[in-house]
This record gives sequence, C-alpha cells and structure tokens, in this order.
Amino acid sequence: MDYSEDDNIDELIDTFCVGCDLPFAVNDLGLCDNCFAKLERDLIRSRDWDYSVTAFGVAPDQLEALRERVIRDYGAAYELIESPKKPKNKRSHSRNTQRKREIAAQAIRDYSTDDVLQTADDFIRAQNEEWVNFSRVSQCLYETFYHLKPKRLGQPGKKYKSLLKFLADYPTRFEVKCDEAGVYWIRQR
Repeated sequence: MDYSEDDNIDELIDTFCVGCDLPFAVNDLGLCDNCFAKLERDLIRSRDWDYSVTAFGVAPDQLEALRERVIRDYGAAYELIESPKKPKNKRSHSRNTQRKREIAAQAIRDYSTDDVLQTADDFIRAQNEEWVNFSRVSQCLYETFYHLKPKRLGQPGKKYKSLLKFLADYPTRFEVKCDEAGVYWIRQR
C-alpha cells in the first residue's frame, strides 16, 4: 500500500478553522481561506497596515484608497475580529461623577453675596450646634451655588482667596475659630 501524499479532494481534513470552527485546510494562523480573507479585510478596515498581507504590496499613499474600496465592496462592519471600541472613561459612570452632575444640575447659577451669606446663616442655624465644622458649611455653599468663586464675593475691589476669609470678613454675622488640630469652626453671632 502506498501512503504517498495525495491531493485528492475527497481526503479527510483533521484541522478546524479557528474562525468558523469548520473542518478545512488551514494556514499558519489556523484560518481557512474564507476566514483569512475576512481577517485581511478587517485589518484594512482598522488601518492595521503592518499586519495585513494585502496592504504590504500597496504604496503608502494608496492605503486609504484600498480601505475605501474594501468598505465600498464589503461594508464597514467587521467580519471576523471584534470591532475595536474606544475605551470608556471608567470614572464617567462612577457614583461620585453622577453625584457631581446632579449637584451641578440643581445648583443656583445666578447669585449674589447676600444669597451666599444667607445660605451660610441658614445652614449654621439648621445644625442646632453652637459651633459648626467650617468644612460642612463650605461643602453646603459649593453644592448650592454653581461654580462658587470667593473672588467674586464681598465688597467691590476685595478679592477673597477662600470662603473662610470671606465669611470671617463679616464679624457681625459670623465668628470663626481654629482648634488645636487645625480644624476651623464657625458660629453665628
């Protein structure tokens, strides 16, 4: 019996294409001819010129024309590989970002110095404590007023660098103190 190689079409193929999972003769990538053609088109669609055998022989100024021709003839959708997706910003869906968006949507956009002072008064009064941690007052003001900038508050010509200095400049309304730990406290007069 002669076991020489035979190019008979009826022979049994014992390899499976990794693209279509069917028994076909495969290349060194493990793809049948049909799946290899799909991979080539996908590489051209995604502009991966360095990995495409077809693009290897094409002049650099003709690569975009090749891509356009593939899209025109076969469509823009990827056939074999998964469509490359742009990475999403992981923080864009975080609870913190959602909370900031909700705060910004509800914030007062048009306000005056008197509005800020009255809101600080109301917040301190609502705490039912003699001294209130200044950071809580500050947080309330920044959440209530959209893009609160202390430089724009107070008398004309005076530019405050912080809310603490702004509120401390109203000694008839507020008293500010700092404890030994460096924490600022505020109360109404």
